[in-house]
Amino acid sequence: MRRRILQIFITSLLIVSFFPMGAYSEQREVKIDLPDFVVSLNGIQVENDYRRYPLIVYKDITYFPMTYYDCRYLGMETKWDSEEGLEINKTGVTGAYRDYNGEVKNKDTYRAAIPAFDIKVNGKTVNNSIEEFPLLVFRDATYFPLTWEFGVEEFGWEYNFDSKNGLVIQSTNQKLEKGTLPEYVEGPVIAVGQHYYYGGSEGILYQTSLGDPQNTKEVYQLPLWSYGDSYVYFGLTKKNGEAWLNYHQGGASMGSDHYIRLNSDGTSQEVETGYLTFKTFEDITVKVDQWAPPGHNNLMIKYPDQEYERIGSSNYLYGWDYELREDSSEGGSPSKDIYLRQDDIYILAVDKSKEIDESRIYKVDIHTGETLRVSDLRAHSFKMDDENIYFISKGKLYKMSVDEEIESQQDISGTVNRTFGIETIGGMVYYVNDQNNELYKVGSHHSINPGGKVKGLRLEEDYLICTFEEDNSNPYRIIIIDKKGQIIFKSSDVAHINTISIEKGRLSYVENLSKQILSTEIRNQI
Repeated sequence: MRRRILQIFITSLLIVSFFPMGAYSEQREVKIDLPDFVVSLNGIQVENDYRRYPLIVYKDITYFPMTYYDCRYLGMETKWDSEEGLEINKTGVTGAYRDYNGEVKNKDTYRAAIPAFDIKVNGKTVNNSIEEFPLLVFRDATYFPLTWEFGVEEFGWEYNFDSKNGLVIQSTNQKLEKGTLPEYVEGPVIAVGQHYYYGGSEGILYQTSLGDPQNTKEVYQLPLWSYGDSYVYFGLTKKNGEAWLNYHQGGASMGSDHYIRLNSDGTSQEVETGYLTFKTFEDITVKVDQWAPPGHNNLMIKYPDQEYERIGSSNYLYGWDYELREDSSEGGSPSKDIYLRQDDIYILAVDKSKEIDESRIYKVDIHTGETLRVSDLRAHSFKMDDENIYFISKGKLYKMSVDEEIESQQDISGTVNRTFGIETIGGMVYYVNDQNNELYKVGSHHSINPGGKVKGLRLEEDYLICTFEEDNSNPYRIIIIDKKGQIIFKSSDVAHINTISIEKGRLSYVENLSKQILSTEIRNQI
């Protein structure tokens, strides 16, 4: 006889949505009870009394509800098909715990049905009609028996049962620690050093400890927007290990951007203001004026304890994805792509002395100001690593050796979505396909997250952070990829990319529904 106890979660919310009428309504019913002992999952005690999908007991065996969130909380995924039936697989997915609490208290005894649809667990067929402890359906959710076969052998859980602690279950997927950010409503959140930074009500920005989120400090007061009665919209970013605040004040063409450094001691300093992009490389800062309409001779450089000085050629417009068209019209958008390699600044530029021209990649000598074209191809954006330049030209992707300046078109699926651009890490290049909005790696024609439409893409530390739309065809809404190209974290949780941070190998994000901050040490998945 199989050993007792264990369980499993799985997406019953999805299952019930796709069950055909009569799939189990005519099947034999059995009597079930609610457990009279405590159950905890990964350290969280299940409140069974008001739970919409409580744990149940049949033939003295505990059964677990395979709801969408319960499954993913324990590292499981499910798939329902009206012809193929139910598939359950251990994938190592991670998700926040949901209590499914309702307002009506559960009774002690109910009736459940024994379903007749096909079932597979990790690719193996389960003959439910001959099982001593069959799967059950209760409140339109599929329930699994917590036997040794399923809980330990198939799902790899650890469990223990005693009269004092009740049933204790630990899964092998990554665990998320849950916390609350006092006064947080919505908007960006970043983790830098030993602190979180985020905005609250009344335009106040807070700093709080990573280890003790309840210990908050007010670090900045946002101004009211000059054209309304609301506070200015703001962004939070991490630059060179420091926290930065940015916001726009005023109208589209007459206003200005403000860049403020948020210091770890709670003080702040406004460093730059205007329409601009700037980047600091150790002790050298490169800045590009990006006022509208654009003006040429707009590249500057600053050394420690000195003022900015203009550099480059007065004929060039720097830092713009720009075109001077044959019909005499012109236009473009500011570019943030700036790199300093040895004595050269690499940047998009346009030669304004020509009647017809378009942005290309140039390098500017920081000593002489000489501006030399790197490639004759039109370039919309680019990224650099130690050896190569990768750039988008009319939907195609090119690679160029920095030293030899030899370019080659890359093997990609479809064309590149310019909204997301490209990201390079560990010698690998990632891009979003313009036709299906899915994420790909150069050299592979297989989507990294099939069915998942990208919402956000960003590099932080040595990791690529990807977020995806919330859709039933998309199993993962957050994916983290390391510099070896391995997916080291995947979650069904929904979070905006501006709330996701990686600080010294620890991932944190604000889950959209609960507004709670979730965190974990990221590592290779099993």
